[in-house]
Amino acid sequence: MASEGRIWVLISRSISGDITNPEIEELENIFQEQPELRADYENLKKIRLEPRGIISLEERRALERGIEKFKLSINEEDGFNNVPLFGSHQLKPLSQKRDKIWTVAASIIMLLSVGIYTLSHHNKISSNQQILAAQYGKRIHAVLPDGSSVWLNSGSSIKYANNLIVNGKRDVLLTGEGYFDIKHDAKHPFIVHAGKLNIVVLGTAFDVKAYTGDKYIETTLIRGKVEILNDSKPDSKIVLYPNEKVSITNQNEVKEVKIVNTATVADSVSAEKNTPPTLPDENIIETSWVNNSLSFRKQGFTGLAKQLERWYNVEIVFDNDTYSSKQFTGTFKNQDINEVMRALQFTQPFHYVITNNQIHIW
Repeated sequence: MASEGRIWVLISRSISGDITNPEIEELENIFQEQPELRADYENLKKIRLEPRGIISLEERRALERGIEKFKLSINEEDGFNNVPLFGSHQLKPLSQKRDKIWTVAASIIMLLSVGIYTLSHHNKISSNQQILAAQYGKRIHAVLPDGSSVWLNSGSSIKYANNLIVNGKRDVLLTGEGYFDIKHDAKHPFIVHAGKLNIVVLGTAFDVKAYTGDKYIETTLIRGKVEILNDSKPDSKIVLYPNEKVSITNQNEVKEVKIVNTATVADSVSAEKNTPPTLPDENIIETSWVNNSLSFRKQGFTGLAKQLERWYNVEIVFDNDTYSSKQFTGTFKNQDINEVMRALQFTQPFHYVITNNQIHIW
């Protein structure tokens, strides 16, 4: 009997259209032995081919099961897909065995994750939607229908209506991290929905970090002004001014509002005009990724490991807790994971080994 991981690898290949005839037969035999899987498969395929804002209870359950099973199937695969950073720099060769299915399964997970997130926000976005996603190991830039620019960090996605405008507002659903340079339009406020937060702007530049599983949702304002509304606290709001950052925990605790660089407010208020989109100062840690720089300051090794996993499309495993809480500060640009690990090793005497793009640390 096929393992659970093998079953969901076959399902992911079938849904993506990347399946061979022998695998089709194998999958059909599995469905005959486990007919309950066929129902999940049909629901996932329906959602994959016809993304909508509202889905049925059965489809929702299939999504929830599918995400977990796809993750398990990926963990069973023994190869990763090495990809360039901003299309310009290749990682040093590691094992690329069976890398194609990794890309397929990862893209499906991204789509399904967006679908789950949409369940609680389907009234904010129309059913005619566009999805823009950056896979692990890649960062992308795009121009939205209103002329606004968005940069997506690794493992991030946005979802929006075809013309961007819903009920007189420009609405975007964000999963992961995005940097937005918004075109001014007083008649159509721009709203980024990220987790339980809604960031409301007119014309401005800001970064939102809201990865699923992270403890904090962070908003960093570079220019202009934003209001942050919390679904859990509808009567309260936070207003950010240029060069401020706020972190909010899953328990609604406001961790901090702080200055993130030395620019003055007077230098930053031009966002109310339709200025061309510009990249943020690469010396600002919170937005350095937009300039292809991986920067961190006093970052615990566990948190840094998550950043490295997304940035380089690797998996990091701590074999013990000796170094998991150690802190690191640094900046890397156009350096591969081998060089980064060696540089980190200069500040802490940990050991590591890289096998098939899985990094073990002890």
